[in-house]
Amino acid sequence: MKRLKITDNHGWTPRKLRKQERKIKNAHLRQRVMAVRLVMEGYLGKEVASMVNVCRQTVSHYVSLFNEGGLELLLHRDFAPGREPFLTEEQQEEINPSSAVLRPF
Repeated sequence: MKRLKITDNHGWTPRKLRKQERKIKNAHLRQRVMAVRLVMEGYLGKEVASMVNVCRQTVSHYVSLFNEGGLELLLHRDFAPGREPFLTEEQQEEINPSSAVLRPF
């Protein structure tokens, strides 16, 4: 099995990544940074996978994202646009007019 390598650290050191981890509130994003940091520190992909509770391929994906675009790409997450609304904008406006004044009881 081939060892995972950080080919471009984009100026990040394990120490800086650890500090960044502490600032991140989202657990999934923190997990990504932790996985990359552990690989930087010399752990094997399967060891890192066990530590952060993901599969080995996921760790490999995180490392490739980091190598390609640094921390910015690692923390970037695209979300699907979602389902089309059932009501048109006009119908939604009819139900919930934005110009309505709320009056206290």
